[in-house]
Amino acid sequence: MRYFTALLSDKGGRDVNQDFAAFCECDHGGCWALADGLGGYQGGEIAAKLAVETILQEYQQHEHLHAIKNGIEKSQNLLHEQQRSSPVMRSMRTTVVALSCFNSFAYWAHVGDSRLYHFRGCQLIAQTKDHSVCQALVNAGELQQDQIRFHEDRNRLYRVLGSDGAVKATFLKEKIQILNGDAFLLCSDGFWEYVTEEDMETTRIRASTPLQWLQLMEEILKIRILENHDNYSALAVFVSE
Repeated sequence: MRYFTALLSDKGGRDVNQDFAAFCECDHGGCWALADGLGGYQGGEIAAKLAVETILQEYQQHEHLHAIKNGIEKSQNLLHEQQRSSPVMRSMRTTVVALSCFNSFAYWAHVGDSRLYHFRGCQLIAQTKDHSVCQALVNAGELQQDQIRFHEDRNRLYRVLGSDGAVKATFLKEKIQILNGDAFLLCSDGFWEYVTEEDMETTRIRASTPLQWLQLMEEILKIRILENHDNYSALAVFVSE
């Protein structure tokens, strides 16, 4: 399999971009990671960069699907060290979502409300579930999935990197096989808040490259954004034989 990637990250209506996204590729696959430093916390942008770079370094060293699991756990430890070393950084937190691919298999993990979407034949077939109060309400049948976007409690997260104790990430139970034509989208809440899953599918149909896909979705986002809107970031990955 071959992997083609495009990256988008914008500070939006904020003074600082606390999102960070990056990726690495190897002969047999690659790793993609995106993090959103929590607004209102000092060092959020540092936490996001640290998490992404740690995960990518772990994958580069081992080139194994489950390297992202170790990378997330190491990120938690490093964030705790930073918090202890500087009072200014004691509240640094971040979400993170990561994808690893090796040969024809994929594996992913996340903490918080940065999401991963998996498309096959331009149709959404899987996505991560936020570690948020709103998602918990959806799970309990008290809220519809599409009501999360603008719910008053949407930003209330119960799992993030940098919180006390061991990391509480959600890891894919088993690796999945990927096929020619599959696509992945990793994005922060500042992106998916304005771009619906239906938008993702319709623009995927029109896009011949991951960059074009991101550009089409960003056009939709820019029509809908509100004043002082959040940072937004996304990684798009196309898979082909």
